This record gives sequence, C-alpha cells and structure tokens, in this order.
Amino acid sequence: MANFQKVPDRILKSTPGSFTPAWRATLALPGTYSLFDVGTWRLVVPNNETVREKGPQARLIGMWGGQPNGHRLDVRITGPSLGMSVELVSETPIAPHLWLWCVTARWPQCLVRPIETGLLGVTAEAEPGLPVGTPYAARLPVIISPEGAFGTNLPPWAGGTRDETRDAIMTECERQGVTLDTQVAYLLATCEHECGFRPIREGQFGGRPAQGSERFRRGLRYYPYYGRGYVQLTHKGNYQTYATRLGIELVGDPDLALEPNVALYVLVHGVTNGSFGAAMTRFVNARQTDFVNARRSVNGLDRAEHIAGLARRWLAWIRTNHPGRFTRGFEAGAHAHARPGAPAGAPQHGAPR
Repeated sequence: MANFQKVPDRILKSTPGSFTPAWRATLALPGTYSLFDVGTWRLVVPNNETVREKGPQARLIGMWGGQPNGHRLDVRITGPSLGMSVELVSETPIAPHLWLWCVTARWPQCLVRPIETGLLGVTAEAEPGLPVGTPYAARLPVIISPEGAFGTNLPPWAGGTRDETRDAIMTECERQGVTLDTQVAYLLATCEHECGFRPIREGQFGGRPAQGSERFRRGLRYYPYYGRGYVQLTHKGNYQTYATRLGIELVGDPDLALEPNVALYVLVHGVTNGSFGAAMTRFVNARQTDFVNARRSVNGLDRAEHIAGLARRWLAWIRTNHPGRFTRGFEAGAHAHARPGAPAGAPQHGAPR
C-alpha cells in the first residue's frame, strides 16, 4: 500500500557502512520500496503526500539490490495498465545497487473502483543462466485507485473555504438528521479545533507541512491508520467501519479519508453516533446541553473546556444568522462542567494537541 508503506527498518539498519546519511534519507522517504522484499505490499496510485494535482499521479520506488555486478533491473507492468507507465529516474545508482523509478498512472474518468495490476523487476542485461527479461524480484501489486471517493451515501462536497466548509457541515447535519442547533454548534466547534475546517493528516495542524510530519506519523503505533480528515479518523477498525458503511476502499487506501466528502460524512456521523467514543447525543440532546463532556465523543476530555467555549460561540452565531433553521436545543446546561464519574469514551482518535 504505497501511499503509506515504507522500507522496513531492518533493511535500513542493514545497509552497508558505505551508505551516506543522504542515501539512507532517500530510502526513508514516503513511497520508497524494496522490490526484493515486497511481501504483501501494494502500491496505490494516486493519493500520495506530494502529488495531488489532477492528471498523472506519481510515486517513487526504490530498487534495492540490483544484479550482483551492479547492472540495474528493468521494471515491467504486469496486467492492466490503464495508462500507467514506469520511468527510470536515475540512469546511475543514487547509491550502490539502488535506482529510483517513477510510476505514473492516468485512469479513465469512469474508474470508480480500484483496479489491480502489478510491477515486476526483470534482468536488464543477460547474465550466465539469466537471459534478459528473467524475473529477478518479486511482483509488486499495484492498485490504480480513483482520485476521489465514490460511495453511494457520500455528500456532494468537494471542499472549499472555511465559510463554505462551515455551511457544508450544517447541510450535512440536516442530511443526516442532526436537527438541534446545539448539536450542530458542537460539530462546528469540533471541526474548528481538530483541523481548522480543512481535512488534514495527523501532525499537520497549525501549518506544519505534510512532509515535515511524516517522520512523526511513522512512529505512531497505529501507522498507517493515523488521523485524517476533519475529525481525524484513526485506527484500522475505524477505517474498516467506514469502508463498509460507505462502500469505499478506506482500508486499502486510507488517504481517501482526506477527501472532503468522506471527511464530512465521518465528522457528522462519527461524532453524533459514537464511532470514536461516547455518542455526542448522550451529552447534547433535548434534555441537556453538556458541551464539556461532549468531548468524550472524540478524545476523552482533551481540551474539553476550550472546545465547549467554541461551541457556545457557534451556537450564538447559528441563532443569530440562521434562526429557525434548526430546532432550538436545551439551554440550562450549556455551561456544564465535567462531572466526576461521567462515562468515558475510549479515545479512538489521533494524538492530543
């Protein structure tokens, strides 16, 4: 799964002493692979850290090993190509027995489900007993994935500005039957706190670039299923839950959680229904409004008072700018504080900030 797989640590630790820090850094880059030790890896195209534009999508693959005498291998496509191509980036090794290849794919507009093909390392020059074209490395399965998520229950949302995202959340609340203005206010506050109204990767909040946070994410025990989206969908079980619910390849391609339509659905559904802890509706409903303990729907009581303050401001904004759009929620408990013994929802979300 190339959009999150890495060269195994045991390969990095076993590199020759002649390897420079720069060569080791290249091996550690996101999307660098060893075709000699692929195991069950899959390369997903597109959805990577640096190439997000329309059209061709690229991913670097590290060829570790090569022929014993230093000859490079050729990489061939096995199976449907759908416009996929392989290009040798370095005609000379960037390190002993290490070449870089660039894999690109251009998929048809009608592609709505991932399609598998593969890459195979073969001999580039004849060797004793090994004619040109002899398979020399294990086949690396490649999943050509649609750029976006196409689920039957996803909202028609492709992302936008802060204000547009705010409006999309309110519309999605209506679509999913979240009708109390207090609940809508808490979802807006959660999105503001978690990501600033843009789908992000864990460790990316506050302007930190995605690449700069990759080392942090690789160290997470639940990698590669780290937080993504508006509410930081985290852990493989949660990815599987929404993969099943939405009919999309979230487990095989977890970057789909960054798609605005997926992130929007997960935010509203997950927080409201308790996918990540206790359901928000347990604390914010027609009988009470406990914005502090509502944080248990996402991540225990992490920053609960702060988010409660955001929710109160959003509630005032909704009532001023959208009077009558939502049902007026319970008011007496709007300033409730955490109660001893309140039910704790086990955090299923990214690292607290």
